[in-house]
Amino acid sequence: MRTVALVMAGLMVVAGCSGAKTEPDPAARSAGTGSSVTPTPPPSRPAAGSTTTAAGPDLAGDRYVALAGALHRRGVAVWWETDLVARWLEGPAAFDQAVARLSELAKVPGTVGFKVSDEIGYGDGLTSMAQATDFLGQARSRLAEVAPGKQILVDAVVPELGCLPWRGANQESCAQRVRRKYPAATAAAVESYLHAGLIDHLDLSTGLLEDDIYAKWGTDRRDAQSAAWKRVVAQGWGSLTVLQARKALAAANGYQGSADQAASDASTYIDVPVGAGAKAVDVWTWRQRYQGQVVSLLAPDLGGNTLWTALVRRKQDGVQLLTHMTPSSLPTDSAGFGRECDRAAEAFTAVFVAAGTG
Repeated sequence: MRTVALVMAGLMVVAGCSGAKTEPDPAARSAGTGSSVTPTPPPSRPAAGSTTTAAGPDLAGDRYVALAGALHRRGVAVWWETDLVARWLEGPAAFDQAVARLSELAKVPGTVGFKVSDEIGYGDGLTSMAQATDFLGQARSRLAEVAPGKQILVDAVVPELGCLPWRGANQESCAQRVRRKYPAATAAAVESYLHAGLIDHLDLSTGLLEDDIYAKWGTDRRDAQSAAWKRVVAQGWGSLTVLQARKALAAANGYQGSADQAASDASTYIDVPVGAGAKAVDVWTWRQRYQGQVVSLLAPDLGGNTLWTALVRRKQDGVQLLTHMTPSSLPTDSAGFGRECDRAAEAFTAVFVAAGTG
């Protein structure tokens, strides 16, 4: 995910609400998320005379495809993650090149679809609802041509939701400020994209504020999350798309929270959205270099922690969980690589795999 204002590490984007800061949510993640609510397609058989094998397209030596294949063999669905917004803004040549790459990756067994935008309209270069609509329309049209049947996923931060504008004048003032700052990421803008049928799966962050802000308003973060998701459900978003939640919980050397903190994080960012109707939860990130350090869910030795225990338990209970992986952050030896994929499959039903589109 492009926007990686890291949540647990406290690296957060300021929402501009009378000094109120939105919760840390990654602002520069690498591309991809998946929802295991979509069945994983079985490997297709090659046509007569084809050089493609049942393992997928002829992309031998492609490390991105190798990662996707390893995950698929472990029963994990694959979404290809790409910053297609950046390629679109660069111009037709860059956009066409990225689409061509995705058309090949669509043939890889286990592929559900593509995550094409990271926090749409939230500092990604799309500065108006009209511009974002244009991008989404072109992305959807082109990908439907080259990869028919594959799903389109967009993730979004809607910062006004965290302001709770329906609760009073101070909250509405907060919402007005972030609407002006991010006109392509307002609730009205996102709802318009959904009504236009441009997004099959929406990964939603409610842009929660700092605890001290909510304390002044007589509430807390968990209550704010519950209120925001109830609002989204009341607006009917779940009938317009496959609605999913998202949250950054990675930190340097793995998640560092206590058992109580992990329980709170799992409750706020997984249980509340799922209870409101979210079909899956995207947890950023398996491992990625960010702002000069490596952040991850697990320690470098892949030892467990309080959050990991909570994630595995929820998967066992049937909750669909997603994360992000890129080959550049994985071991190059086969044993180490395999162990990483085995470990990821313990908690996640789908993975956003970096598409290698730049």
